[in-house]
Amino acid sequence: MNKETLQRIEDLLREEATREGIELVSVRFFVDSLNGPTLEVLVDHDYQITMDEISAFTEKASPLLDSLPELEESYLLDISSGGGEKLIPFDDLAKLIGHYIDVRTKDGRKTTMKLEGVQGGKAQFVYFIKGRRKKEVLGPEDIDSMKMGYKA
Repeated sequence: MNKETLQRIEDLLREEATREGIELVSVRFFVDSLNGPTLEVLVDHDYQITMDEISAFTEKASPLLDSLPELEESYLLDISSGGGEKLIPFDDLAKLIGHYIDVRTKDGRKTTMKLEGVQGGKAQFVYFIKGRRKKEVLGPEDIDSMKMGYKA
């Protein structure tokens, strides 16, 4: 699939996502050895998208994609949550208190930490090293990137 077609698909799906009140995180096309040609669409809704929202979006997106003459060949449409792929802006952290966040600091550390709170422009995190609880307070100046994390 060429870049122009992929951009047209992304624009079309972004418009529909906006109408549905959700966010289009990414669109990518690849050929998988198991499933063949795959159009992967990642969506989110304030870091908490539901299966019902994904299903409703899929029902709207599928006929839109079918109407594109550029997509005549068969492909697998995979629409799923993009919450784990989406970069989290510091200003959104207040929505995520109690969640695990993968934090990459500007000094190169990558740690999965539980967000305990946000106060005075700083985020309070906790994490464990060898069973010992550690606290860390970070501001936007300390953080390179953040994504949703999961406790292993």
